Amino acid sequence: MVQRATLIWFGVAVVFTIAWAGIASWYFLSRDDLSQGFSARQTEMRFAYEDRISTLAGRLERELTQNLVDRNTSEARLTALTARQVEIESRQSWLRGIAERAAGLGLGDGGGISTGSLGVMSQAAERPASRPDPKPAPLAEPFALRLGDPALAPDAPKPTPRDRLSLIERSLDAVSSDELRVAEAWSRAATSRLARMRGALDATGTYTERRVASLVPASGGPLVALPDAAKASAFGRLAGQIEFGLAEVDRLAQSVRRLPLGRPLSGELEQTSPFGARVDPFTRGLAFHTGVDFRGEEGAPVRATGAGRVTVAEYTGGYGNLVEIDHGGGVATRYGHLSVFGVAPGDRVEAGQVVGRVGSTGRSTGNHVHYETRINGEPVNPTRFLNAGRLLDDLPG
Repeated sequence: MVQRATLIWFGVAVVFTIAWAGIASWYFLSRDDLSQGFSARQTEMRFAYEDRISTLAGRLERELTQNLVDRNTSEARLTALTARQVEIESRQSWLRGIAERAAGLGLGDGGGISTGSLGVMSQAAERPASRPDPKPAPLAEPFALRLGDPALAPDAPKPTPRDRLSLIERSLDAVSSDELRVAEAWSRAATSRLARMRGALDATGTYTERRVASLVPASGGPLVALPDAAKASAFGRLAGQIEFGLAEVDRLAQSVRRLPLGRPLSGELEQTSPFGARVDPFTRGLAFHTGVDFRGEEGAPVRATGAGRVTVAEYTGGYGNLVEIDHGGGVATRYGHLSVFGVAPGDRVEAGQVVGRVGSTGRSTGNHVHYETRINGEPVNPTRFLNAGRLLDDLPG
């Protein structure tokens, strides 16, 4: 009985020992698996964290690089805008100088300044030669580079610096286009005036452009070409054309002013006797009339038809009181039957200046002015010069 009980307790002890050993083994094995799993999870989290940090660092570096590029780009755009602003103001200053020169040549008023008139150009090329030359619109006040925000609706988002630079760029583009249109208008005006002057010279039937060049004071000098940079842009090439055109207008204008293309009396001329063969008012026979007679009220001003120097201002036979003006280049004009003199020999006169008053002195039947045009001492028909002058009614001076 005692032996059997001993065996039972021994069996229980063995089972307990085996169970304890199994439980212990399972515990240690499980603990090791848990440790490995935890370690793996920690490693995975560390790698994910490092990857995220690397991604964030890369993004930050890209954003910093982009910001640096944007900043450099903005600075470059701003520098370019400033340079364009200087160029635009320089062009405007040049155009104003051109306007003043052109005004002196009768090509435009060169007067008031109006921003709204920019871009409103007259079509000079389409105007008939007998009409006045076009008057290009004046320029606006100097253009300021404004970096402030433009006017926006209350609920509109505030523009970014890049947007503001784009707005300024578009504004400067518009201003440059307006300046180009103004320059084109001046170019057309100069071309139109040159055509009218050359047409007037052709209408005289006597003078060519080369011949009247002898009436202008001599000039010269070495030929120095403009720098390539000045001719590079479309505006630069156009500016060269305008400068050349105005120089030609000025050169021809100096010549034309000396030619007898004006009218000896104000208002419409009433011809009472033509140039050439006519019935003499005293003998009633055929005779050669060396000038043209124009009716006038006694005492009405008689004006020089071109600039020159007075060579005669005295009573001269059938002319009565006669004024003769030497215009240079062999050209002279005579004004006869004057009641009084307004000039003396040696006086310099300009076109339109009063040289005397209408009268009926000398071989005359009534108040009128006898007007002659002579070339190298020979009388020529003044009518063709008067007709040519009508093409240049607005020529100053």
